[in-house]
Amino acid sequence: MCRILLKKVTSTQDFAEAVSSMIEGEFVVVAEEQTRARGRMRRKWFSPRGGLWVTYVKRSFPVEEVPFSTLKVALAIVEILDELNPRIRWPNDIVVNDKKISGILIEANVSGNNNKADLFIGFGINTEVKDFPPDVKATSYYLETGKSFQKNIEEIIETINSWLSKDNEQVISKVNEILSLKDREVLLETNDGEKKCKALFVDYLGRLVTECGIFEVQDVERVDVL
Repeated sequence: MCRILLKKVTSTQDFAEAVSSMIEGEFVVVAEEQTRARGRMRRKWFSPRGGLWVTYVKRSFPVEEVPFSTLKVALAIVEILDELNPRIRWPNDIVVNDKKISGILIEANVSGNNNKADLFIGFGINTEVKDFPPDVKATSYYLETGKSFQKNIEEIIETINSWLSKDNEQVISKVNEILSLKDREVLLETNDGEKKCKALFVDYLGRLVTECGIFEVQDVERVDVL
């Protein structure tokens, strides 16, 4: 697989999308630093030197599987960081003690009437980051363990592909086992304004079920534990 290593880039996701048509087959973009990284809803993402900033482009991915891919990649990152006892903060963050250590951004490019897509799997892991801005509630592998992160990109990609091949029901069951929001009061920033209520579980359509309603991923801008 082609690997593109960059010192600094605005966003690995943007770079991968820009060069995708020029590269045959799957490829991965890895940057030491991102200057305008973005997450869901184009939210800014703090990604200085000391982190692992990646976009993995997977070809001919079934379109019907795209909605579940975020949770599958999240479970892959959880496996990679298993020693930290991480949890999933629906829909696309990995947290340790409610502090963000990893985030995921999935985008798909479908050509014509094809039922296959180019899947752009963007993820970041705070590996060696030692300092965060005051308004960023986050942690890193180094801060949690005092050690350097040893997993290589090939191992991470292999783990991601393993989870992408798993059954959706199995995936949702596992997500609910390690859901950081489960049975907790949360603040949801939605398209209809802020809502405070207890989160319950993720259903088999990937939606967050709460005491004040059922929420699709695209209807929620942000979720915070109160």
